[in-house]
Amino acid sequence: MADPISLAVLSASIAGLLMRGAAVAVDPSWGSAASLPSDALNAWRSMRGLLPGRGGEENPLEASIKGRVQEQVDAASKQYQKVNHSALAGAVTEMEVALKELSEDDAAVIEAVRHPGNFETHLRRRTASHRQNVEAAAEPFFNDLTRIVADEFIYRAPGSRTFNLAALKQVLTGQKQLSDQHKKAHEHPDKITNSINNTSMTPSHMQAGKLLRFGNRPQVTAGFVTREGQDELFDAVFTRAEPRTVLTGMRGSGKTQLAAAIAARCEEEGWPLVAWIHAASRKQIIADLYEFALRTGIDAPNSIPLEVIVRRLMDHLRSADGSNSLFVFDNVENPNDLRDLIPESTGVRTLITTTRHLDWDDLGWLRFTVGAFDREQSITLLCERTVDTHREAADRIADALGDLPVAIAQAAATAKQGGYTLSGYLDRLSHHPLESSISPLEGDDYPNAVGIALLMAYEQVLEQLRTKHPQQERIAVSLLDTLSLLTASGVPTHWLLRLDSDSDAVRDTLSFLKSVAILQESSDGDKTFIHWLQGHVYRETYLNDQKQLGEARRCAATLLGGMDVDHLENPEQRRQETHHLIEQLLSITSQDYSHSLFSEPQVSSKLAETLHDATSLGMSQLALCLTDSVTQACDALGPHHPDTLASRNNLAGTYRASGRLDKAIALYEQTLEDSIRVLGTDHPGTLTSRLNLAGTYRASGRLDEAITLYEQV
Repeated sequence: MADPISLAVLSASIAGLLMRGAAVAVDPSWGSAASLPSDALNAWRSMRGLLPGRGGEENPLEASIKGRVQEQVDAASKQYQKVNHSALAGAVTEMEVALKELSEDDAAVIEAVRHPGNFETHLRRRTASHRQNVEAAAEPFFNDLTRIVADEFIYRAPGSRTFNLAALKQVLTGQKQLSDQHKKAHEHPDKITNSINNTSMTPSHMQAGKLLRFGNRPQVTAGFVTREGQDELFDAVFTRAEPRTVLTGMRGSGKTQLAAAIAARCEEEGWPLVAWIHAASRKQIIADLYEFALRTGIDAPNSIPLEVIVRRLMDHLRSADGSNSLFVFDNVENPNDLRDLIPESTGVRTLITTTRHLDWDDLGWLRFTVGAFDREQSITLLCERTVDTHREAADRIADALGDLPVAIAQAAATAKQGGYTLSGYLDRLSHHPLESSISPLEGDDYPNAVGIALLMAYEQVLEQLRTKHPQQERIAVSLLDTLSLLTASGVPTHWLLRLDSDSDAVRDTLSFLKSVAILQESSDGDKTFIHWLQGHVYRETYLNDQKQLGEARRCAATLLGGMDVDHLENPEQRRQETHHLIEQLLSITSQDYSHSLFSEPQVSSKLAETLHDATSLGMSQLALCLTDSVTQACDALGPHHPDTLASRNNLAGTYRASGRLDKAIALYEQTLEDSIRVLGTDHPGTLTSRLNLAGTYRASGRLDEAITLYEQV
């Protein structure tokens, strides 16, 4: 092989399985100890005393395993020099995942502890499903790898025929030396800091001039306010190189802005890799990481599932050169969505933002709580941005808004744009007829005035435009309608320019709404979005009227429906626009307030088109993220609606292009049956379904059934 395969994670996985076995062996509640010979039990107890590595270091057990496994893999791999390196790395990744799953299966671990000699047979049975994800050329290597891993476990497992007690004693000695080194290191923390600083100054990627920027991070707002604990946070990321950091706080507290400020500094300092991942759902995370994998050159055959490609990406990152890198997972709704998707490597920092208040410390994360402004920050911001020195009025506004950053900033922008003094704004805020505009949100408790302040912002803007620029008022409503229903992370700005035939008027309106802090844009200007809380208030108030909600749905649907990928000549542009459409459809599926968009004909038909376009562009694995979208469209329109039939037919085509013929056939068969019942035997849609099913029968070797269908066309 041209490049060595990284075995660090595989070695750690074997060590992790052994440590799990040790925990089970010595725990009386499992009943394992009673069935083990005393010498084996004592050896397991000794292994149980091993500590994990610190600061990204290998512990002696991992290091010892890695040395032996590397030697055996190098010897075995000589016969696979003609096999693609990515395929071999993929086989290693599949083995890592299999070992992790096995470690989490209590019954399997107990079996391995009690009968370690049978582990190879057990492992081959457990890895059978993972073997299917390995490319054909690498399957013999996967078989050898299974044997190597099993031999290593048996060699280390007390009670097995080949257990090596001397090897365990050597590991225990190494553990003591490692512990002594850490004690000395803690006596001289200044040396550690200097070492980190010196290392971060000369990352190899930076020297090579390789800079990768991925995702659409929000622009850091002008006049960004330094937050409490910010210095400690920046120190954790930039000086101490903390691998996992989480920012928690209620919506509107400024978590995303703080994360954006960190990402901006990383870019300014020339970090080789800065990635911004939208993390509202697991499918969105995987879709983003898949696109990132393609950007980094990971081999991604159309027959390999997204999850496997992402695992290969994780393996690639683990074997990287240790340069400074940042991954931001913004707006994590469910921590379980991050399972196996967090990059792990020396130099990599992962930062997540979330409203979820969990025991993050026990989960291995360094937690920073992002709260409200302190009162002096609120007063200063209000006075400076409105050029009004009435501190008492500013204090009362801040008190009413609970010092919530997004509300304070919006209040200042609204007062300034409307020409109000702070006293005048306070009077309007206090006497607004709407008592409360934010329904309760999970884990958050907002003062009523927060919703009123956000409501007043767009009310004032629409009123002014209605008087001075009626055309822009209509455009502003269309923008708010669209952005409050589509992806919370943003809509391509060039799409929004098509909301009106006068694109210059749309640009002017966008610029105006951004200037008054109602809309925001990504740092590269490619995406425009509305803050989640502002969008929530807009939906709860303006779109609470069913007529206006219907108009908003039609506006968003028209925007999606108007994106015609077929008319684009540049293949890369077609691919990019198709990716944008998949992103929007995924969000409609995951955002409760967007589900009803699937009842709009233009959205359901665009779903069918996007499945077809993605498949024809070689993006079938990415398109399979839309399976839940097809289900929701079916629920919204009914199983017999023509758009439902078209989506299911195209989804079946996507399965076929991905090599999943069994699923393709099952879906084609059901679609053909429904098409005959709904459309009739001779309808073009029915004929298409019949041809598609016949072609898939032929591809799967079911020639007699294929011929029968072809004869019916």
